[in-house]
Amino acid sequence: MAAREDPDPIELHLCHRCLMRLPVDAGGVDLPRRVREALKAHGLADKTLLIPASCLGHCPTGKVTVLVVPDATARGTHAKLIDPKEDGEDLARHLDARLAPKAGPP
Repeated sequence: MAAREDPDPIELHLCHRCLMRLPVDAGGVDLPRRVREALKAHGLADKTLLIPASCLGHCPTGKVTVLVVPDATARGTHAKLIDPKEDGEDLARHLDARLAPKAGPP
């Protein structure tokens, strides 16, 4: 019987330029640490990989762009705008909702 491989981690590319454009009181420089803490609190630390990225080309005012790459096929890749004041909780909730088992016939 072959050993089951762990699934690819969900890649989370966090836009560095967005972080630098945030007001100082938003704590952009510290946001990656806070996002990691939120992912860990939601049990997502082992399922995700937070990767710093240069500019992702979408510069929302007061938000940070995260490119979410679900697996190695890159199917379902999408951008998620997160609020730095939520300390990554909004991203963790977004991932929780996407990873929740779909209800369907037994």
